[in-house]
Amino acid sequence: MTYYYFKQRILLACVAGFLGVTTLFAQKTVKKINKKVDQATIQKDMMYLASDQLQGRKTGEAGNHLAAAYIAAEFRKAGVRVIPGMKDYFQSIPFQKFIPPKQGEVMVLGSDFTLGSNLVILYGGPANTKTEAVYADYGWIDESAGRDDYKGLDVKGRIVLVQGGLPQGGSPTEIFASMAKKREMARSRGAAGLLEIYNLSFPWNFFRSYFSRERLEVVPSPSTENDSFFHAWLQLPSGAKPSLEIGKSFPMQINTSGALSSPVQADNVLGYIPGKKRKDEYVMLSAHFDHVGTRAGQVIDNDTIWNGARDNAWGTVGLIAAARYFAQNPPDRSILLAAVNGEEMGLLGSKYLADHPVLPWKQVIFNLNSDGAGYSDTTIVSVIGLNRVGAAAEINAGCEAFGLATFADPAPEQGLFDRSDNASFAALGIPAPTIAAGLRSFDETVRKYYHQSIDNPDNISYSYLTRFTKAFVNSANNIANMKEKPKWQSGDKYEAAAKKLYGY
Repeated sequence: MTYYYFKQRILLACVAGFLGVTTLFAQKTVKKINKKVDQATIQKDMMYLASDQLQGRKTGEAGNHLAAAYIAAEFRKAGVRVIPGMKDYFQSIPFQKFIPPKQGEVMVLGSDFTLGSNLVILYGGPANTKTEAVYADYGWIDESAGRDDYKGLDVKGRIVLVQGGLPQGGSPTEIFASMAKKREMARSRGAAGLLEIYNLSFPWNFFRSYFSRERLEVVPSPSTENDSFFHAWLQLPSGAKPSLEIGKSFPMQINTSGALSSPVQADNVLGYIPGKKRKDEYVMLSAHFDHVGTRAGQVIDNDTIWNGARDNAWGTVGLIAAARYFAQNPPDRSILLAAVNGEEMGLLGSKYLADHPVLPWKQVIFNLNSDGAGYSDTTIVSVIGLNRVGAAAEINAGCEAFGLATFADPAPEQGLFDRSDNASFAALGIPAPTIAAGLRSFDETVRKYYHQSIDNPDNISYSYLTRFTKAFVNSANNIANMKEKPKWQSGDKYEAAAKKLYGY
């Protein structure tokens, strides 16, 4: 009995000692962060990135280039290293700008479809022609699932008529991303165009509005102006999914003034900081620095510049602060810094980075993304995906050290997890939550500033932004020092991709 008693006392003493050392280490880290991450510097960064000089940081425009140059300069001053194989901090992205046609009409399936009403034309030069459309279900090929909607079909020189979206459904982001693949599947089989029938779960008016304005896309081999391949979407009068016979042909007529296109250059800004112990394992910190530019909505009080202070100069400021801190205080694992572009155009910069890695993705064990719509609660940090990615304890502790509680998955009806750049890396299998300024729902306070011209740097709470930034840095530090690699929650939709990526 006595021997057991003493064994228990020794064990408890060891545990207490370990916790004491851990607590002391955490306290020292907090002191370092408090010293290095100061409000004056954060405010300086914000006042520049969200200034009128940068004209809303729209991807491909002058203000966006200035923002990229500023981030790179701050990386350089902090001592962030250029990634091996890159000549500098800039990852150049070959964008193509598309301007929709001014006039367009399609006649097929016994109905007339007109631009501005029930027709959206994405690609194609001027045309006034009669042709033929052949129905090919979804126009999708997935060899792993044994699916080939083109099997036995002759589509050469014809328009491929298909159901819109993916056979398995999917989020708007996944469906939008599938468009280029479906287009290439049709083009590679000799088709002259692709016509998709709209039957998606979100409103047609949203889809039509989004794709009826100037847009950017990443084009691996930039197409010539007025590419002849035709791609459009139409909404049937009933709005329902039609039942058509695969392989059946329909007469079709196209009249359009044609879409215009031109190349646009823009960059992601990347760098890294080697870790102290596990140099070949990385925690990636990301934030998008683009916004929507000028005259992006209703002009109020003659303010024509959408400065995007909350979305997402806020997260970019945190990324720069993390660069400064970790350059002098590296954690056990290395830090990969990714200021990504084109998020407002459809996560384009992060998708390009995902498809064009600057180091093997299996070495990146986690992505902590910072993005948000704004805030209405300065007592919390909202974390989209907090309980899915295997690092909830580290993020909770990272925030609590600066007096901020965490709130998991605000506004669930918005599907926020797949609407920011973390989704591009989650699709690879990397555990990737988004840390955002405090909101529990899209309430009036958040909506007042979200994508509005009044989202300016002079109405930010800088005391809250400073605490948020410190919590972001501290959470990243905790994750980079974890003994075990974080893993997706069992059964998560991204778990299979993770197993494939990491081999567990």
